[in-house]
Amino acid sequence: MKWSRDFHFFSARQRGRIRSLELTSSLMCLVILSGCSVAKTPPGGGANGGGIASGAVVTTNSNTLHYALTAEATTLDPATVQDGTTIDLLQCIFEGLVKWDEKNRIVPGMAEKWEISPDGKTYTFHIRHGVKFHNGREMTADDVKYSFERSCDPATKSQTASDYLKDIVGAADRIANKSGVSDISGIKVVDPYTLTIAIDSPKPYWLGNMTYPTGYVVCKEEISRTGGVVSDLSASGTGPFKLAEYKGNYRIVLAANPDYYGGRPKLDFIERPVMIDANLRLNNYEAGKLDIVDLSPRDLDRVSSDPKMSSDLKEFPRAATWYLGLNTDAPGSPFGKREVRQAFAMAIDKPEIIRVALKGKADLANAIVPPGMDSYAPKITPLPYDPAQAKMLLAKAGFPEGRGFPTLTLSFRQDMPWVADTSQIVASQLKTNLGITVQLRPMEWGVFLKERTAKSMAFSHLRWGADYLDPQNFLSVLLHSSKKVNGIEDHPENGVGYSSPEFDRLCDQADVESDVPKRMALYAQAEQIAVNDAPWVPIYYQRDLELIKPRVGHLRDALLGHLPHVTTTVQP
Repeated sequence: MKWSRDFHFFSARQRGRIRSLELTSSLMCLVILSGCSVAKTPPGGGANGGGIASGAVVTTNSNTLHYALTAEATTLDPATVQDGTTIDLLQCIFEGLVKWDEKNRIVPGMAEKWEISPDGKTYTFHIRHGVKFHNGREMTADDVKYSFERSCDPATKSQTASDYLKDIVGAADRIANKSGVSDISGIKVVDPYTLTIAIDSPKPYWLGNMTYPTGYVVCKEEISRTGGVVSDLSASGTGPFKLAEYKGNYRIVLAANPDYYGGRPKLDFIERPVMIDANLRLNNYEAGKLDIVDLSPRDLDRVSSDPKMSSDLKEFPRAATWYLGLNTDAPGSPFGKREVRQAFAMAIDKPEIIRVALKGKADLANAIVPPGMDSYAPKITPLPYDPAQAKMLLAKAGFPEGRGFPTLTLSFRQDMPWVADTSQIVASQLKTNLGITVQLRPMEWGVFLKERTAKSMAFSHLRWGADYLDPQNFLSVLLHSSKKVNGIEDHPENGVGYSSPEFDRLCDQADVESDVPKRMALYAQAEQIAVNDAPWVPIYYQRDLELIKPRVGHLRDALLGHLPHVTTTVQP
């Protein structure tokens, strides 16, 4: 689940406070990048060989890739991570049985091969010999079983296991803390290099679930050493890089893993300074202190006028949809009425948002599922931009000309300027077309995620980036109605409280349908229902704009984002 990337119009007092915070942030980041490191810790060489030594400081060298984290990492635990920013970091430290390649295919990871039983319900994974944790111990099938069961352990408090692991036989009982259930019966260790996983019914998308971080393998003894919690002292994975330095608010340094089963990475280090402010990131790129930087559409004119930077600009299509979430379950929410949601959808001029806020660097989203979902290419009829009809719907819902409508707050992530620009335009259009007042609320990313998980925000602007390239990951995961089973949400990613029995029925059928055309047709029917009901207002499909220094080579990319930096090189 890759939730994504904000700033704008504030009072004078707020602007002053923000400038102060930005200055403090800038000074801290400049100190980080000024070469103040005084000692070198052996990469990944903590006191017990697993995580890092407490307070470790690393001196990097010329063979280092520098690119910023746009927000502080929310966790180091693959079982609890929820955001794409942090997943981009963790995928270099940890791995699973399978992974993605540059052609958007699921390929062997730590499992060198697998077989699927004739009934489609049992997967047999054959694990590579000689895969080592960062502490030097060989990883075996027991570690896979431990990692999955830890993700499902209620004590871990994973918000994602009930989406990505619940199909495994016995996993739902473990997640729900069912009495007497301490392991997952569907996971069997045959021998140190063979593991079988049984799922409750054939599900064509299931292998994609194994690419998500809940399927990453963690090191039991290191986590036990830190009280069952994955911290910087116990983040011992099997990935191509080790955690070498961790200063959460300042920077994170990864060091090449010489024992990586796929061969030692070409880089010696990856340095990830935390830079929340987009201008600070761009300034550091211009100064040669960052090798890769995400670019705000606001800065396209500045970049295009600079011959050197303009040649560094790259665009990457992403399997991601930016949308407005209309949450029916939030306290005081007006979105329980279908007419209100439809009115909002028909009052938003999406092409205008793309033209102004995105400078044309995005693709119009008339549906929920983005392009790139393999054979899924439905013809969805969107709700049209029609302010007159929107006013009629709002009046039908009891709010003629917006009278009596509660003041809304639109919440969004604060570290990506184009998101703030989009939100400002949305607020303006709703005021003009419906007479509705919308207040803007830029939020720190970690706080936004917590409130999104708590489902307390009535109106929000965010994205969903695919975890795997299947419409199930957008429709069933995000919009299937959710109920509590033994106190655990069975569809926790439904953050807008959407519930439609017919939508659920179609998704449930599609999830287990083996005939591909029939399966895709079922999802298309479900998607059309959701578009008509408007729990989401899809706005655009994401294209990443990045500046990449010419010294960076062999960067691997897929629709899901940049892949772990195994082949990436930098010239001195």
